[in-house]
Amino acid sequence: MNGDPKDQREILIVEDSLTQAMKLQHILERHGYLVTGARNGSEALSSLKTRLPRVVISDINMPEMDGYELCRRIKDGEQTRELPVILLTSLSDPKDILKGLECGADNFIVKPYDEEFLLSRIQYVLANQELRKNSKGKEGTEIFFAGQKYHLTSERIHSIDLLLSTYETAVQKNIALIKAKETLETQAEELREKNAEMAADLDMARELQTAFLPTSYPGFPPGAGKESALRFCHRYQTTTELGGDFFDVFALSGTSAGILICDVMGHGVRAALVTAIVRGLVEEVHSIASEPGKFLTEINRSLCAILKQTQTPLFASAFYMVVDVERGHVRYANAGHPTPFHLRRGTAGVVETFTGVPGKTDTALGILEHSTYSASQREVESGDLLILFTDGIYEVEGANGVYFDMTLLKEAVARRMRQPCAELFDGLLSEIKQFSKGGEFEDDVCLVGVEIARATKAPAKPA
Repeated sequence: MNGDPKDQREILIVEDSLTQAMKLQHILERHGYLVTGARNGSEALSSLKTRLPRVVISDINMPEMDGYELCRRIKDGEQTRELPVILLTSLSDPKDILKGLECGADNFIVKPYDEEFLLSRIQYVLANQELRKNSKGKEGTEIFFAGQKYHLTSERIHSIDLLLSTYETAVQKNIALIKAKETLETQAEELREKNAEMAADLDMARELQTAFLPTSYPGFPPGAGKESALRFCHRYQTTTELGGDFFDVFALSGTSAGILICDVMGHGVRAALVTAIVRGLVEEVHSIASEPGKFLTEINRSLCAILKQTQTPLFASAFYMVVDVERGHVRYANAGHPTPFHLRRGTAGVVETFTGVPGKTDTALGILEHSTYSASQREVESGDLLILFTDGIYEVEGANGVYFDMTLLKEAVARRMRQPCAELFDGLLSEIKQFSKGGEFEDDVCLVGVEIARATKAPAKPA
């Protein structure tokens, strides 16, 4: 066996994890220690036969021979019994301490360890090495703990040393917990502040989104007031702070109005941003708003150009119509949106569904850049009511698992055919909420009604 280790700064690391061993070696070498390594207890004992370090630092859980057995053999060896052994442990069980006392370990270092704590523990062991050498006598003691017997032969000073080490570790853990608690409290306060800021931002965004919606409607002709040939009504509610539904009503002439309703995929901020984009595009292509097909085609082209720059697929369904009371008809185009109802409240007393161009299915906005939308036309008469809506009004699950579908919606509307539009909408919403298993809507809901107060009958088409 070579040399007296007293003046050396050599430490033997016994660790089967290469990553952990290199981490520990890097710390020790940066502070002037000479480091040698072994992958398990057997290799460590072989190394100790040729060279004695100042300290052995060993992991506990290793193949072939664990850290407890290695420590026991070191303490039983005539040439190695004074060699300090520090065990790396999680100290997750009080039995770890008893096993450490039983095998004669000098100290514990708890993983994961703080660098300064590790170095101070090594310095402590080296400083007390002579004191441990001079302690006299070994008193054997058998104790029982958790159903197991432990035979402790450590010197009294050594036992106190190890227990102090354990206590110091507990104190360090407690300090770490206090710091972690303080950090969490600070982060929680920061999170509360961020949440408050976010809530304020959402409130502002909701106010802006609400400002996009009509608060008053145009008269036909302008200034007609209650005598307007077209009267409007709407109901709008969202399931989150920000919704994806949107509608607009605007005058195209003294006798015609444009009505747009759209539903953006999803909810929240993302959907609200797309509705804002659509609102801007409506203003941009307003000059062709009297032609429903071209109107939706241009909005779609511009929306696709914007959305193709995003990574997340986004789209919006939309329905746009132009009601002309002078000609007694409505022209409309559909971009994948639920078809509106036409309530003929005269002598017929029926609820009809808008029909599109036969054999043609129009896709939602924002999917295919080169999609074109065709316009259809139907006649309207005085007393008729046109109802536009988003799919949140009928995709509602009931308590028995049955959905309030389009058929049930049409029947509910038919039962209220003669009611004023506002009364019809309120009764309809109340009925669907009662039908819902949760008593509320699961999606954003938008209803827009257009009452034809006066219309000139469209001229008959020539035979």
